[in-house]
Amino acid sequence: MKTSVTHVDAAAIRADFPILQRVMRGGNQLAYLDSGATSQRPLQVLDAERDFLVTSNGAVHRGAHQLMEEATDAYEQGRADIAAFVGARADDLVFTKNATEALNLVSYVLGDKRFDRAVGDGGDVIVTTELEHHANLVPWQELARRTGPPCAGTA
Repeated sequence: MKTSVTHVDAAAIRADFPILQRVMRGGNQLAYLDSGATSQRPLQVLDAERDFLVTSNGAVHRGAHQLMEEATDAYEQGRADIAAFVGARADDLVFTKNATEALNLVSYVLGDKRFDRAVGDGGDVIVTTELEHHANLVPWQELARRTGPPCAGTA
């Protein structure tokens, strides 16, 4: 699936996020830039979450009853939709709670010698910058500490 964006209406997108209508201290409109920690959600997502919670809330892949089946079907349909959108196979997607968990997971896997090509097998350099969010810096520094290759770009 190929998507192309020719025009982005930033005001229309902001209007979908109720929290972005807030005026903060000093009279400034909220500009939320910490999406690595948590993401703000548009009305469409909030509405879908509420609909799920009041009609089909059940533990995904954790039971043998109708609510669990509905929750699992919705979860796996979401996985299939995302996979199609990004051009991946659904079984290649791993859902995590947040960017911090995802980055930690990737760094641990890359440092695991049970995989064919783990970091530290020779000639590796981990490249990052000092400008990275803490959640995207510490996992790579820890990977370098555990496996040996230098972590270039950080002090």
